[in-house]
Amino acid sequence: MPTPSYPKASLIVRERGLPKREVILSPDRQWTIGRQLDCSIRLTDAYVSRLHAVINAFLFRGQPLYFISDYHSRNGTFLNGLPLQHSTLLHHEDVICMGTTLLVFYYPEMLKEISLAECPEFPEGSTDSPPWVG
Repeated sequence: MPTPSYPKASLIVRERGLPKREVILSPDRQWTIGRQLDCSIRLTDAYVSRLHAVINAFLFRGQPLYFISDYHSRNGTFLNGLPLQHSTLLHHEDVICMGTTLLVFYYPEMLKEISLAECPEFPEGSTDSPPWVG
């Protein structure tokens, strides 16, 4: 049985004093970010907690969506300049800041293959929102 192929999502990691690097985010795992040796994305920034944040992927209509959560870090995680309060969907070119490190999320093909007909409809005047809006 062939392995399904998914659109490419990645993070560009920019740590002070180090060359930028790209981390490809595969949809089949949880990504931990921090200074601990066993973190999936290891940072050396002294202002980053040992386990600072987590990125989880969930399939929606056969396409992975990536959510980031702060993991009770001391200095917080910021998404596009705002502090993360809860798990939040990442969008193409979102900027994540932890300590003095910047991570840019790239996912240009996000939701391009899903038609509007496949999205849930909400009754007029509804206060509900789609589950991926955060």
